[in-house]
Amino acid sequence: MVPDSFIEYYYGKYKVVDLHGQTKEDAKITLLHELGLIDADIKCLVVVHGYHGGTILKKLVKDEFKHERIEKKVVLDAARTIFLLKN
Repeated sequence: MVPDSFIEYYYGKYKVVDLHGQTKEDAKITLLHELGLIDADIKCLVVVHGYHGGTILKKLVKDEFKHERIEKKVVLDAARTIFLLKN
């Protein structure tokens, strides 16, 4: 697992959103809400989607979810994906 200190060193100030236990629809709402409220000084959003309980959230985060604030998606590890944000 990649340590949090690496994330901040490499990508800058970040925020974590944990989608564990959410349905696909709830996860979409959570992501839209977080991206809508995120401060301008935050450089990336670390999305914890997990991988042991199935692949629905992982697939949503990595492949399906789109937003105008997301510049690029980076796979951090099996359970987390980073959304690099546009300035």
